[in-house]
Amino acid sequence: MTKRKGFWLMGLLVIIVVVVGGYVYYTNTTAVAAADAAPEVQTAVARQGDITVSATGAGTVIPAAEVDLGFTTGGKLVELLVQVGQKVTHGDVLARIDDTDAQKALANAALQLAQAAMQTDATTTQTGTSFDAISVAQAQLTLADAQQVLTDLLQWEADPDEIALLAAKVEAAQAAYNAARGQEAATGVNITIKNISVEQAERELADAQAAYDTAYDPGREWELGDPHRADALLNERTRAEAALLRAQENLQVAQLNYNAAVSSTNSSSSSNAESNLLSAQQTLAAAQAGPTAEEIAAAETAVRKAELALQQAQLNREAHGLSLAQAQLSLETAQTAVDGTVLTAPLDGTVMHINYHVGEQVGSGVFLTLADLSQPMLEIFLDETDLDKVGMGFDVQVVFDALPDETFTGHIVQVDPELYQASGVSAVRALVQLNYNKPQALPVGLNATVEVIGGRAQNAVIVPVEALREIAPGQYAVFVMENGEPKLRTVQVGLMDFSFAEIIAGVAAGDEVTTGIVQTQ
Repeated sequence: MTKRKGFWLMGLLVIIVVVVGGYVYYTNTTAVAAADAAPEVQTAVARQGDITVSATGAGTVIPAAEVDLGFTTGGKLVELLVQVGQKVTHGDVLARIDDTDAQKALANAALQLAQAAMQTDATTTQTGTSFDAISVAQAQLTLADAQQVLTDLLQWEADPDEIALLAAKVEAAQAAYNAARGQEAATGVNITIKNISVEQAERELADAQAAYDTAYDPGREWELGDPHRADALLNERTRAEAALLRAQENLQVAQLNYNAAVSSTNSSSSSNAESNLLSAQQTLAAAQAGPTAEEIAAAETAVRKAELALQQAQLNREAHGLSLAQAQLSLETAQTAVDGTVLTAPLDGTVMHINYHVGEQVGSGVFLTLADLSQPMLEIFLDETDLDKVGMGFDVQVVFDALPDETFTGHIVQVDPELYQASGVSAVRALVQLNYNKPQALPVGLNATVEVIGGRAQNAVIVPVEALREIAPGQYAVFVMENGEPKLRTVQVGLMDFSFAEIIAGVAAGDEVTTGIVQTQ
């Protein structure tokens, strides 16, 4: 605080010295001038008036916005809906190229997305589940079963009830086996008996056949001519025929009985009973002995395989999720390609240029240029020495070369942060928003003369610039006539042009100030 106060005291002392020195200088000069009969000092009266500070430059009409439009994909131009100079609104369709291939690619991408979704996204299926969900669930069930089997083996304890039950089954199987063997033995005896009956029937048949052959011996035909022997022979032959027929029937019956006895024999019944007995014995032995090391190892292997199968199913689900995302991106890309076959206006504007005709092959370059001419802009250039007179929001007056009888207004909306260089000349570049509301748009490229209003003061106290005395850089004073004598008075200066300066403080309207020996108005 002490240093700042000392600074201001020193500054005040300097001002006093300057003022006193000026006064001394003035009185001495006046004295010398009076002694030498020099010309009379001129004065002027401070008055109220207007003052404007401006800079003049050149400008050209440019669009408020201009965009180069093109198709994102190449193709044959099949439809052009605009022409140069036509006004369009945002969203209007401007042109189309052939979209046949793009539509096919879009349909294929949609199918691939549907297939990928069914694999992993349950919300896209009618069943409410997905292939991946089923695979994971099945793998989880398999793993649970394998783990339960292993747990049962590792935690095995002999169950008395189970052993008793299995022992009973062994006894039952033994009894069934014994019964089967007894049945087979009984069946064998029966077959033997039936075989004896067949053999006896065969012998009886042989005897009956022999008696028949004897009765019908051709050598005995003479007996038929003998009345005493004919009846005896006929009776013999009748008995022989009856005996042969009965012997044949008995043999058939004996053979049928034998065959029935043989067919009723089931040799496999005892084999089955023996197999059942062995199985029951093995089951009982296993229940008494518990699981083997091989069985536990096999169960552990089954659990590990089930774990790997579950991990594989989960990895497949993740991979299918990536495939689904890729399919979605592919569909979006295909849709973008279809959308890219239609060129629409991104803003309201006027078509400036069109570079293709219907039927031509369109590339990825500029198809047409669209510009917003509704509120024209002016690109202006001023000498770099006028940099202090150009700023955001400054008012501008514009006279177009083609419209010399009319003055337009506007304001600066942009000042470039660096100087514009052209042909070795530096200039200040700025953009002006014109206040223009006529139905006829200003053509782009129209030249104009511009005046940038760097400052304007109305009803301000102004004095001729010749009245100012610069006592320090940016600090001024004037000599004000008081009782016929000039008195030095510091003033605060505002705007200043080549003729007048605005006095903000220090001089009031009506004060008489000196202007030197040059007469001013």
